[in-house]
This record gives sequence, C-alpha cells and structure tokens, in this order.
Amino acid sequence: MAVYEYLAGVLPPSGRAYRTAAPYVRLEVSGPDSADFLHRLCSQDVLGLAEGEVRPAAFLSPKGKLVATAFLGRRGDAIQIEVQAGQADTLAELLDRYHFTERLEIRRPGGLVCTEWMGVTGGEWGDLGGPAPGSLRASGDGVTFAGERHGVRWLRHHGPAGDAGALAAGPGATELDADTAECLRRLAGLVAVGVETEENTLALEAALDDHVATDKGCYTGQEIVARIHTYGHVNRTLALLRIESSEPVARGVALIDVDDGDPVGRVMAAGPIPGRNDQLGFGFLPEAFVEEPVPLALGAADGPVVQLEPLSPA
Repeated sequence: MAVYEYLAGVLPPSGRAYRTAAPYVRLEVSGPDSADFLHRLCSQDVLGLAEGEVRPAAFLSPKGKLVATAFLGRRGDAIQIEVQAGQADTLAELLDRYHFTERLEIRRPGGLVCTEWMGVTGGEWGDLGGPAPGSLRASGDGVTFAGERHGVRWLRHHGPAGDAGALAAGPGATELDADTAECLRRLAGLVAVGVETEENTLALEAALDDHVATDKGCYTGQEIVARIHTYGHVNRTLALLRIESSEPVARGVALIDVDDGDPVGRVMAAGPIPGRNDQLGFGFLPEAFVEEPVPLALGAADGPVVQLEPLSPA
C-alpha cells in the first residue's frame, strides 16, 4: 500500500491530528518597502501577493543554490513569513544582511508557539474553522497559515501559548506524533534544507517548481533558474523513497541499480513510518530514473528494497 493511502487510513477523517510546539517559526517584515525588498530577494512574486494570500518561496544564493524555503503571506504592509525552525536563523541572517536603507523592520516575534494540524486531502477540514489553503488569518497576536501540497493539507497557528487550544479540542481530536508529521511533510515534498539537501542543491533539483515564479524580474539567483528553464534541465532530482527496512539509514548511503549493481544516487535522510517496518525519506536520483523507475536497493544490490513513492496521491 502506498504511504499516502496508508496514512489516509490511519489519520482521523476530521483532520484533527495536531501537535503543539511544532518546529516552525514566524518572522515578519513590515513597512512600506517590505514587499519590494522580499520580491528582490526570493524566487516568488511577492508584489503580486493579495491581502491574506500565502505563497511558497525559495531564497537562493547568487549562484542559484538553495538557502531556505518559506511560506509568505501578506497582512497589510507586513509580509508574514513561516519557515522551518531549522532554517529560521539562516533566513533571518540573510534578510538582515541584505537590509540597508529600505523602510522596513525585520522581527522575530517572541513568546509564540506553533500549533500544527495535518491531514490528507478529503478530510472534514471545515470542523477546524481555519482559513482555506493558500491563505492566512490573523487575530490579535496570532497568525494561522493554511496550505495544501501533493494531497497533504495543514494549518499552522503561531500565537501565544494556549491561543490555539480551542481549535485542537473537539470530537476525534488526536495528538500528532513527530514521526507521522515528518512523513506528511515529506509526502508534501517540503524539504528540510541542509538536512535533505546539500550546499550545491538547486531549487529545481528539490522539486520546488511552485516556489519559483517564472514571470518576475531579477532576484538573487534568478539567472541560474532562468537558464535551466530556458535551455536545459536538472541532471538530478530529489525523489521520495520508501525503504523496506526499519534499520536507521545514514546520510549519503548509495542507491543501487539492482540490474547492474551500480550506484545511481544516494539517500539524504529517512525516518520511520509509524505502524510499519519501513521508512520514508528523500534521496537524489537522475531524472531518468524517476521518470522510468528501475529496481533499487540500499547500499548493495542485495540490500533492502527501495521503492519510489509518488509526490501526489494516486
């Protein structure tokens, strides 16, 4: 059974699988120049953001390497930024480094807790009372980001401790464990930069096409992205892998073409699928091996079987 179908069967249909202290951070860039500033720095069309709209974005190095990913939402003259906790310091430092005379303030509001709900498309999400996917809702000091990608849906509320308690209550509410949340994040194709990517990873190698606006002007790293779109393609891509083993998988372990015994890629990270004896992870493979899969094994031709999982429900 595909991992998506398996999780769809074990998660509550109400979508009330939640956890507190989820590993996400909210940053805020406010002021009259905030949208223009971020538009010049990231791969997304920030100037085109409507009030209350949320879009995914990538922040790149001048050579087009992936530095951080985030979700950006407009609230008045402020852009709310949601970023994985492991990338928050890197992104905050990048924003500060490029801020010179622009009329804006970069803040990381203190005392906030992230409460996260996750599920798969088709759940009874109306019960949660949250905003629609691709939007945010603000109330007092709290901001809720809503998203959906590759059949995985989420709400993440950033606010003072206890602020989101009422949303977590109700019939069918269950606590979301970290392993299940990680599986859902990977099914959504949202990489942990620096863990599931390398220093030389390009945004398009990480299957982040929707993070990149192809009709906007210059931004940091844009020349490399445009060259790939116009003249070529990436030589490798980040693939979602199901590894038929419960043993921990080390970073960089080779993915072997079983037919000829040659290494064709490598695993970046993997974690357990709750209730099963296999793992879900990300690894790099040549595009040809993703488009037309061949039998793969971990570490050696007779190693654990590795199956490619689709980055969308069947």
